[in-house]
Amino acid sequence: MPYTTHMFSQAHLTPRQSEILNFLTEFQDKKGISPTYREIADYFGFKSTKAAADHVAALEKKGYVRRHNGRSRGIQILFPKKKAKREAISVPILGNVPAGWPELRNAQYSGELMVDRKILGRSAEHRVFALQVRGESMIGRGIYEGDWVIADSDQSPGEGDAVVALIDGKNTLKTLARTKNRFFLKAENPKYPDLIPVEEIVIQGVIRTVIRQMA
Repeated sequence: MPYTTHMFSQAHLTPRQSEILNFLTEFQDKKGISPTYREIADYFGFKSTKAAADHVAALEKKGYVRRHNGRSRGIQILFPKKKAKREAISVPILGNVPAGWPELRNAQYSGELMVDRKILGRSAEHRVFALQVRGESMIGRGIYEGDWVIADSDQSPGEGDAVVALIDGKNTLKTLARTKNRFFLKAENPKYPDLIPVEEIVIQGVIRTVIRQMA
């Protein structure tokens, strides 16, 4: 299971050091033990365990951890948990999604958004991802081109939910709707047609929140 990233508000830590400190804390919370350097390297994609060890050494120098050499799981967290700021989580950005005509495309990681967990509610504990909206087929639901949507992969979709979906293998953002015994994707703009699947609809995530960047 992927680890969420709760950022500590410590100005003198680099972003990577904050991520590693958060990973150490959550790993210990979940498993009751500290990770090895190999587990840290694998999680962050480091080519060697030395890179992981160097980052942990930097955290030790700044007083956040203590290393017990000779132990495979000898990283002790010193930062008091009661002071940790766990109000935000890291949401991976997987490119953009057409709110218009469906497009054939593969999701690609392109960064992350820090989002207050209160905004996401129960979805803060789920697998979530962010996409930037292109197109105007969802303006009837207040979703405009350029907005960011955060989708929950673990939430069961229901009729009326705004969803990121694959329809016959093409990606789009629409409202999940139903007529008789058949689901389809409903546009929220009369200029765009509803989408009826020839073969199937695969729901990739239910939209939980919309973020608008003001000019």
